[in-house]
Amino acid sequence: MKAFSEAVKWVFLDLDNTLWDFDANAEEAIKELYHRHELHLHSDFHVDQFLSLYKDVNAAYWLRYEKGEVTKEVLRTARFNDTFTAMGVPPALQPANVWQEYLEICPIMTRMMPGALECLAELKKKYRIALLTNGFESTQRTKIGVSGIGEFVDFMMTSEAVGMAKPDPQFFALALEKAGVRAEEVVYLGDTWHTDVEGGMGAGIVSYWYRRGQERGELPQGDSMFGGVVDDLMDFAGL
Repeated sequence: MKAFSEAVKWVFLDLDNTLWDFDANAEEAIKELYHRHELHLHSDFHVDQFLSLYKDVNAAYWLRYEKGEVTKEVLRTARFNDTFTAMGVPPALQPANVWQEYLEICPIMTRMMPGALECLAELKKKYRIALLTNGFESTQRTKIGVSGIGEFVDFMMTSEAVGMAKPDPQFFALALEKAGVRAEEVVYLGDTWHTDVEGGMGAGIVSYWYRRGQERGELPQGDSMFGGVVDDLMDFAGL
């Protein structure tokens, strides 16, 4: 990994699956909803099949949301409705407000990526910190408040609040403007290659990839905007 430049004043961080363990927290919430509504009585899908199907449907809707093809209201409701339909739950038996229940229980769960709070505490000794996330404003604020992340953060910028999403270079430009710094005074860390790493690099920010066990093909060689691969958040904090 490339050491931080002496010019760096701010560290920009992704939230979901970089600091807050979205996968684990969402899985727990989805399984709770399956049992709460006794979906096994209305479908042959067992809980793990329900979870797998929901993940696929949800990912497809998030991609459409980030492209501006659907609204947040459609995303929030349709991902569940489509999942219920695909698993054979009759329309009359589909839980009507399950999307609202999910938004209430998932953000208050507190599983973190390994070393997340320790990393933030270490970074805060030398840098100011901002979170850049494509999540919903109220949901993300609940997450950082309940988890303890918020006490380390100078500001958070969500795609919902600014009307655009990563990897749009303008999203990163707005964050730089809010922080009052130039791109060369910032480093960025995120777990999603296209949205985070390519997005940050495209905005002129040295960007690091939090791999968390993911695999991909050849990594950029000799690109001054690519900071490197991070497997341990505390290693990133020590740069």
